[in-house]
Amino acid sequence: MRWASVLSSALLVAGASAVPHLYKNNKNLAAASSTAVPAPTGGASYWLADVKHQGNAPYADSGYKVFRNVKDYGAAGDGSTDDTDAINKAISDGSRASPASNTTSSTTPAIVYFPPGTYVVSAPIIDYYFTQIIGNPNDPATIKPTSSFKGIGVIDGDQYQNNGKEGWISTNIFLRQVRNLIIDLTDIPGTTAATGIHWPTSQATSLQNVVINCNADAGSQHQGIFIEDGSGGFMSDVTVNGGLYGMNIGNQQFTFRNITINNAATAISQIWDWGWTYVGLNINNATTGINFVGGTTGQAVGGANIIDSTISNVKTFVNTTWTSDATPAGAGNLILENVVLDSVTTAVQGPSETYLKGGSSTIASFGQGHQYTPSGPNTLQGTYAPIARPSGLTTGSGSNYFTKSKPQYENVPASQVVSIRDAGAKGDGKTDDTKAINSALSSASSNGTIVFFDYGIYLVTDTIYFPPGVKVVGESYPIIAGSGDAFSDASNPLPVVQVGKSGDKGTIEWSDFRVGTIGGAAGAIAIEWNLNGDQGAGMWDVHTLIGGWTGSSLQVKDCPTSASVSASCQAAFMSVHITKDAQNFYSENNWFWTADHDIDDPTNTRVSIYTGRGVLVEASNVIMWGTGAEHHGLYQFQFHGASNVVGGYFQTESPYYQPSPDATAGPYKSNTTWNDPDFSTCLSGNCDALGLRVTDSSSLSLYGTGLYSFFNNYDTSCSNSGGSENCQSEIFRVDGSVSNLNVYGYNTVGVTNMITVNGTGAAKYSDNLSVYPDSIALFSV
Repeated sequence: MRWASVLSSALLVAGASAVPHLYKNNKNLAAASSTAVPAPTGGASYWLADVKHQGNAPYADSGYKVFRNVKDYGAAGDGSTDDTDAINKAISDGSRASPASNTTSSTTPAIVYFPPGTYVVSAPIIDYYFTQIIGNPNDPATIKPTSSFKGIGVIDGDQYQNNGKEGWISTNIFLRQVRNLIIDLTDIPGTTAATGIHWPTSQATSLQNVVINCNADAGSQHQGIFIEDGSGGFMSDVTVNGGLYGMNIGNQQFTFRNITINNAATAISQIWDWGWTYVGLNINNATTGINFVGGTTGQAVGGANIIDSTISNVKTFVNTTWTSDATPAGAGNLILENVVLDSVTTAVQGPSETYLKGGSSTIASFGQGHQYTPSGPNTLQGTYAPIARPSGLTTGSGSNYFTKSKPQYENVPASQVVSIRDAGAKGDGKTDDTKAINSALSSASSNGTIVFFDYGIYLVTDTIYFPPGVKVVGESYPIIAGSGDAFSDASNPLPVVQVGKSGDKGTIEWSDFRVGTIGGAAGAIAIEWNLNGDQGAGMWDVHTLIGGWTGSSLQVKDCPTSASVSASCQAAFMSVHITKDAQNFYSENNWFWTADHDIDDPTNTRVSIYTGRGVLVEASNVIMWGTGAEHHGLYQFQFHGASNVVGGYFQTESPYYQPSPDATAGPYKSNTTWNDPDFSTCLSGNCDALGLRVTDSSSLSLYGTGLYSFFNNYDTSCSNSGGSENCQSEIFRVDGSVSNLNVYGYNTVGVTNMITVNGTGAAKYSDNLSVYPDSIALFSV
């Protein structure tokens, strides 16, 4: 494929012996000086380590441990003992889904905890599926490879096997985290290739609060993070010091927030992507800030959006292969907004000329690529008009958009954390836990305790209500699953989890969780958010997983692709509803998925599961960093009557079964009560679910949007590169009265009309061919 030559050199730096085959990355488709790091003291406590762990994985083997402390498996953490085997044993214990097995599993989650200390390793730590690798945020553990270390990464997120391929298809790796760790490569000579984290990954994954120290000598061959493929993804609060590359990265799409790279020769080597969003990128002391690597036949990078960032003491900030007549025409998009330069020689360098000079100043806006305002395509190379930033979306002291890292409650003692199991909930997937959960949440809202959901499958038969003031944390993504008659009526939908009621004010924080349904639940709204919240109220790493997991009664045996539509496979009315009562909603790294395949099937066999709507936003002051919605029957994202919205990267996929039936044929029909799209402008036979619809809304800035339609009734010929791009006729609609809408770094796959404005096609895919998708730098209306 076109990426092989680019990846060849990247893999050599990473220390790999083979170049991976980058097939089209579809799910289930086989075709500033260095920061000194203090030595751990070992005295800081952390509630997550101190609480009693009662995680129950109902479908795992008897005695299965969800929470594992590496020291319980023999790791010393003393800075001299080789802890490699002990750490890998802690991860692998319990017949778990490993890269060597090439299988995934919903039944064997794990938190692998590193107490403070220095853990010496001589070979890679092999990450597994459904695994959270967590250190103490008050005193992060250091993982220190020996000078003779060999491997593609100290933490290897998808180990290469003897056949030269990664163990997992990287677009199917979900439900993983690495956080609160220091990786110290400095014992490895700078002349030896070394990588901190190898992280080809997909949705519902994250790196957070990680420091990687590379050798910073001239000629160093180290790199902090290496990503060569996948369908990500999110990382935040990551710092890399030194190296040839701070990050050497390529993936379909990703959201980076608060990333700092110091003293690297090239801070970021962008080897390929469809789209990437950087919020709060800080680069200090580099020859090149970001290098858009060129492919053998033209551009390899679809584009990048970089906002609210600071670049200091850098010779060239962005080195791009883009020209107005480069091939492919829609690739190489670049959006810079509110970027502070401090002693930067060149801001944007083209192949043969400088596009934007450097200095010490602020780039209010700069773009390159195709633009539609709303007609086009026209060439954008220079300034553009950003949407004025409402005060409700910005920090209190400046113009940057508001951000908030996932709360970890570092200073909270274990005595202030209440186990949902101690409160009476079973989490066994069979017992009705509704009353126990609602009682515990009601108590917590008044006494200020944190509600800790030990891992489990919590079956509920009525709505779970989060009152103002609650803080809810899951252990390795437990799931609340709606089941029964209350959720069966699509004409009277009911929320499974209701966050605040109309008129509720205050703060709610919710993290590391899933919401789903069990069996037919045609009237279930997985999450309904009504809270008129304080700024920063929201959810982090909260996902909907509708079907495809053991216990859901929505797997291959229940909902095969060969079966006709049945009530038992109509699994949800809607994934998420941010209602008009809601204000100041914040979200980070949330993925709302109707299963396209069975996670627990050995070959990830596809399933046909039907849900109506993805994410409906009717609120104001809405911030959504790193959000995906996939496989809902009518739309993935709809902003109706919404105002003051910012976010990115937004990623969607249309249902794989469409158009059999298509969006007009059900089983969920357009309903004017819910302001659903009517599909009157789609072409006959191509009326698939919309990826994005904006109607009667104002002031929306979407920094990175990828709307993908890979399949036509499970056949990919409609989206093959160089084909006719006719899986569906339209995927992004602007209807009614819409003002101050900017969509940056917009990408589609398999779509004939990229944009439809009030019934009229506004952008054709054939005018915007890119590296694999079709791409537009800026659409505004």
